Amino acid sequence: MTAFVDDLSSFVLSLNEGKKELFLAPPHWMILSNGDADFHDNVIFFGFDAKKSDPVLVAKVARLVENGWMLRMEYDHLIEMWNCIGEDAESYIPKPYAMTTLQERPVLVISYVSGESLARLSPKSFWKDRKRVSALAKEAARSLRNLNRLTERPIGQFGSIESRFVEKAEKFRDLFQITGEEERALTAMVEALNIRTASAKHKILIQGDFWHGNMLRDKKRKNLMFVDWQFARWSVDVSLDLYFFLLAGALSATVNESAGQHAAGAFRLLNEWRKDVIPEYLFAYGVPEDYVLLPQKYGMLLCCVEKSVRSALEFGYSHPDDLVWRSLFAELMNWSNEN
Repeated sequence: MTAFVDDLSSFVLSLNEGKKELFLAPPHWMILSNGDADFHDNVIFFGFDAKKSDPVLVAKVARLVENGWMLRMEYDHLIEMWNCIGEDAESYIPKPYAMTTLQERPVLVISYVSGESLARLSPKSFWKDRKRVSALAKEAARSLRNLNRLTERPIGQFGSIESRFVEKAEKFRDLFQITGEEERALTAMVEALNIRTASAKHKILIQGDFWHGNMLRDKKRKNLMFVDWQFARWSVDVSLDLYFFLLAGALSATVNESAGQHAAGAFRLLNEWRKDVIPEYLFAYGVPEDYVLLPQKYGMLLCCVEKSVRSALEFGYSHPDDLVWRSLFAELMNWSNEN
């Protein structure tokens, strides 16, 4: 470990912006210790300047070498975001410094975002307080829409955008026993996506994992910052990001239960949110004109399919949470169509 840290320090000292060296002295490193970390998660190093109490940079190291593609994906999309937005990007996302390989391990170096995770600021009880949930949801929706406006680009400028939803729907069928009604819903979702995406004129860069655990409250500006962009991608459909925030919040309020009970509790809470939280959230985001936002039921079912098959498709194994998302899919089959 000492040799790796030395190599990491040497690499950081070589970084520069134009003719200016980014760091004049080797940082002091602290490794994030998380006993609950999945073996596919990255190892996180925080780099400290001797004169500052907060870290000045973050180094993400792939725990498994074969997962280096995630770091490359995050680096590439952060670069794209900064190119699209310019210096205003610092109000939303970390700054990518470099992507490299040290001792055969992929390493991503980015700026440190000074703030507190909303996962800590939003405990289980928070999600049952509709007034507080609505305030956060509206703020998240407005921030997401601002990001979408900043990255929105005509499709023709970059070529067509392919959706992998058909592949994910097939994987969903392979992994789980589904009912006839669920099969018809999957088929209808594919048709709805095909129709709507065919008429989309613009694409946006979605985060792919837009939930409160990937949001920080900036210490100085107090605005929301967004981290962990390894599942980001260009899309003509914002449904995954927009609806995932709601589902993840509802699931956070109902934990330590069986998959079926967990999903049923989240569904009950989502139904309570239909009175005010969800309409206020969607109103705060607005109606996109040139890209796709699916109706509530299809959008939430799409999130469940995406999350329940992601581990199997990307890593080749099933995660315990996959069954929770599959169970939530079954619950959401009872979601009545909105007016």
